This record gives sequence, C-alpha cells and structure tokens, in this order.
Amino acid sequence: MKFRSVMFSVCFLWLSIATQARSSIPIANNFSIKQRSISPSIPDGRLSIANDEFSLMRKERIGSLRIGLSEAKVKQIMNCNLKREPEQFSQADAAYHQEWKYADCGIVLVMASDLQNASKSVYSISTSSPSRLSTKRGIRIGSTRTAVMKAYKSEWNRGDGGSESFVAGSICGGLIFQFENGKVSQIFLGAAAE
Repeated sequence: MKFRSVMFSVCFLWLSIATQARSSIPIANNFSIKQRSISPSIPDGRLSIANDEFSLMRKERIGSLRIGLSEAKVKQIMNCNLKREPEQFSQADAAYHQEWKYADCGIVLVMASDLQNASKSVYSISTSSPSRLSTKRGIRIGSTRTAVMKAYKSEWNRGDGGSESFVAGSICGGLIFQFENGKVSQIFLGAAAE
C-alpha cells in the first residue's frame, strides 16, 4: 500500500541520519556520499537498520491481531461490540484511517486504506484494560516492567522511550508498552510517529 511506502521512507531517512557514517563512496569528481553503519548495536542504544526495526512490527501479534490483517479477518476474530469512528484522511501517509473501538474488550484498531470507503486493513493496535490479549512473547496488560525487559530486551530502543514507556523497534514501527506503577497499562503495535 502507498501509505506503508511513505512511512518506510520517512523512517528510513530518520534512521539514516541517526546512524554514524563509516566511509565515503565517491560518486563523481569532488563529490561523495556517506555510507551508513550497518552494525547490530550502536553505543547510545538506538537500533541500526541491520536490525530492521520494522521486522518486529511485521512479525508481532497481539492475540490473533497483526498489522496488515484484512477487515474481513478482523470481523471474524473480534467478538466484541464495535464502534467505528468517522474516516479521516491523513496527509502524513495519504491514506484514509478509521478507528474501530472495542471498548468492552479494551482494544482499539486503526484501520486504513488508500481509498475512501474501501476495504481496510489493520494499521495499528492498542490494548488496555480489560484486554487479556498477549503479545507473541506473553506480555499483556498487568505484566511487569521486568517481564517486558526480559521478553524484548534485544529490540529495546532506549532512544525512543520515556520513564513510563518501553519501545521495542521504534516509534516509526514497533511495539510500545506504557507503564503505571511498574505494570503494563497499554500496549501499542504500529507506527506511532508519522
């Protein structure tokens, strides 16, 4: 979809700027471009492009829900009361977004499509209480900060989190845990930054 290409380009540019230059590649007389580091760890804790920060977003699930899941599949999976918000056009990714709220299950899906009033797919997933859905690694609402650290330490992006959040991957495409009193209060999967 067009909006995924735009998001990937924005996040790739951001990562390119954030990584350290290792060498120059000549492209013409007196000009060169910097070749970016492709190393699995960067001293300040930021992920490198070698880790493919989007792979976690593509592979992760919250319950049976995942990014890119079709509208038809969502309807088959979800057994909660649905409230659909009006469709909104986003200039950030040139797509139409619509929130699907399942309040009695503690789930909010942002559904997106390139065309207005067209079939959509999951763009992001948010869970909060009373959701009992867990990530592929068993983290759910109420899990401890320690459990999150243990489960997602290798994807931890220290540069994007705050004191009450933990970012696995990046805010451009990853998994974000919010904490209250040391326990998970919200889980978000998708692109939080546009």
